[in-house]
Amino acid sequence: MQIRFGSRRKIQFTDKTHPAGGIVSVIIGVMALAALVTLCLVSSSVKGNADFLFGIYGLLVLVAGIVGFVMAARCYKKDEIYMATPAVGTVLNVTVILFCILIYVLGVV
Repeated sequence: MQIRFGSRRKIQFTDKTHPAGGIVSVIIGVMALAALVTLCLVSSSVKGNADFLFGIYGLLVLVAGIVGFVMAARCYKKDEIYMATPAVGTVLNVTVILFCILIYVLGVV
C-alpha cells in the first residue's frame, strides 16, 4: 500500500521485517572482524611470536565467521524480509573467513 504526498514523497506500508538471524549474523561478523584485527595487531606487536592461545583464538574467530555465515544464509529462504541485514552479515562473515584462511595459508608457507 502506497500513499503519495505530492509528486516526490511517498510512504509505503509493508509487512517486511529484519530477520533476527540476519541481525545476529551482522553482530557476529562485526565482533569476529574486530577480534581478528585485534589478534593481528597484538601478534604483530610481539613480532609474530605470540602464544599458541592466539592461534586458538584465531580458530574461534574462524568458527564464529562460519556460524555467522550459516545464520545469514538461512535467512535468504524466508519470505517477507528485508535482505539488507543478511547481505551485510554474509559479506562480513565471508570476509572474516577469507582473512582467517589467508592468515593460516601464509603462516604455513
